[in-house]
Amino acid sequence: MKKHIFKTVLAGMLCAASAVSLPAYADKSIPVADFFKKAQFSGRPVLSPDGQSMAVLTPRNGRFVLAIIRLDSRKPRVIASDPDYDIVAPQWINDNRLVFSLSRGSDVVMEDNDGGGLFAVNSDGSAFRKLVPTRKEARGGNIAYKPFSVLSRTFDGTNDLIVVNNQRGRDTKLGASDVLRLDTVSGRTKLLTFDNPGKIGDWVLDQNNVIRVGVSASVDPDNKRIKQTVYYRDAEGAPWKVIHQAYMDEGKEMHPLGFDFDNKTMLVAGRFNGRDKMAVHIWDFDKQAAGEIIADHPDVDVASFSTDRSRKKLLGSVVDAMKPEIIFFDDDYAKMQATLKASFPGQEVSFQWSGKNVVVFVRGDNHVGAVYFYDTDKKVMEPVYVVKPELEGKKLSAQTVIKYKARDGLDIPAYLTLPEGTPAKNLPLVAYIHGGPHARDQHGYDPMTQMLASRGYAVLQPQFRMSTGFGWKHHTAGWKQWGLAMQDDITDGIENLVKQGIVDKNRVCIIGASYGGYATMYGLVKDPDLYKCGVNWVGVTDVKMLFTVNWSDMSGPVMDNIGAKMHGDPKTDDAYFQKVSAIENASKIKAPVLMAYGSEDIRVPLIHGEKMRDKLKAQGNTVEWMVFPGEGHGWAKESNNILWGESVLRFIDKYIGDSSPAAKK
Repeated sequence: MKKHIFKTVLAGMLCAASAVSLPAYADKSIPVADFFKKAQFSGRPVLSPDGQSMAVLTPRNGRFVLAIIRLDSRKPRVIASDPDYDIVAPQWINDNRLVFSLSRGSDVVMEDNDGGGLFAVNSDGSAFRKLVPTRKEARGGNIAYKPFSVLSRTFDGTNDLIVVNNQRGRDTKLGASDVLRLDTVSGRTKLLTFDNPGKIGDWVLDQNNVIRVGVSASVDPDNKRIKQTVYYRDAEGAPWKVIHQAYMDEGKEMHPLGFDFDNKTMLVAGRFNGRDKMAVHIWDFDKQAAGEIIADHPDVDVASFSTDRSRKKLLGSVVDAMKPEIIFFDDDYAKMQATLKASFPGQEVSFQWSGKNVVVFVRGDNHVGAVYFYDTDKKVMEPVYVVKPELEGKKLSAQTVIKYKARDGLDIPAYLTLPEGTPAKNLPLVAYIHGGPHARDQHGYDPMTQMLASRGYAVLQPQFRMSTGFGWKHHTAGWKQWGLAMQDDITDGIENLVKQGIVDKNRVCIIGASYGGYATMYGLVKDPDLYKCGVNWVGVTDVKMLFTVNWSDMSGPVMDNIGAKMHGDPKTDDAYFQKVSAIENASKIKAPVLMAYGSEDIRVPLIHGEKMRDKLKAQGNTVEWMVFPGEGHGWAKESNNILWGESVLRFIDKYIGDSSPAAKK
């Protein structure tokens, strides 16, 4: 890895011209595989507490391995790998030791993932220790899987961690756990929650690692609704007391975030005092109510805050807006952010700071991501690595934020990616619908979106009602609206672009995974003349089957309460399920469809696709069918992601591409 120092420094500011390498051009020559290959380094690095090393993930033989890059030498050294799994979630225990887990892939849901586990290793690769076996090992040994989740470092120089474990409450449907101190060298644990107030799923520590808050969820026996109870104590050994209760289907639950360094000021997030969007408050213990708001946003929920332990500072809140934002409480961090933003104009900038060392992560519309090292003493910036070097010099397409009105007046935010260098007039459009549906799209590089845009397609990603993060009203407006208002939100976004002349109404395709696969199939049902094709992968085809297929993971008290309110109640909503079933209404579908499923998917089992495929073929529809052996609810293997990208492009080109019959109308 080449070492290069930017020489130009003006009055302590970083030189923007030197720090940013602007991509050169965009065309269709970028191989499809380049969009879907694993990145050279997986996202943001993790800076060690002393600021001297970075933990990074980099591919080897198709799997992400763990490497350490010393900032004084810039030389990466692989310290842990597995032939069958990606290493994920590395965390520093102290300056010299880390923990990590294993995963089949970032797009695979937990229930399909037989990885997991917890492992520790020194930064030079020594003293490796398996702390928790993987799910696969647990099943093979016919033992209960008892994972540790990391709650906090100890900050005392030892090799210990504060962890959460559900061994004593693993049979509790809504979670019951304990907090332990774990020695990552010996594997020994010490129980810290002998005095446990109840079936606690989440714990919060103060800045001295004293357990101060426990959050419990339970089924109210009177009405079968899920109730949140928040317990609090003033100090270790003090009695627990209830400070908040709320039914979770009302959106009024509290999210305890942590404590300021006085260990008295507690920050919480929630929709208090009738607010629609979550904000960060200081909790008023005298009134046992949410007090002063210290972070909020007019368009989205705010539910986070961060601290700098070494400086004993409360830093600010990260805001997951349509484009990420940061609300800084600390002047030093705010100044650093402003300096870095000025050095990388038009880019998204985030950073980690320890001592004099700052590690900077930069990305933007035309830049997948790059990492730089900034020495605050020398006022010198150095590039460390780029995330996807194969796309360097290839200008990607800008992902813009738009907003449009649904037919009932609801504002729908959306991402619109237009092909770089092409006039925004009469473009073929791919409506790319996110899964969940109680989820949302994120700003930033998406391989499918960028691949399609590079081939001349506009890509619309609507954040339809039910999407999360845009307030309670936006979310609940989608409850029991599968195929109804949720589907209309997608149609209204397309028609808005058609009216503006941006999109050719004769060249529209709809695609998506999971719920997005459902929206694809039902879009073809509800608007058969709008879409010339559809692509559905791992998609729901009958909503009721989420509840009734007994090998699906969509079951339990959450589905019985909140799930039934969001998606329909199988006991009372037969007419609704019939109306919004893509399978039951398949006779209305005209357009050709490409469908793909994972053979091992337990979130949306293969039967969803097989039933739809059989019905469409029986009535003479054009169906292309793919099954990915060994895959679950998403593709883990790099080769499968590449194959899928190539298959999607070929299919869409056939029906709305420049040489398609639709293009000649």
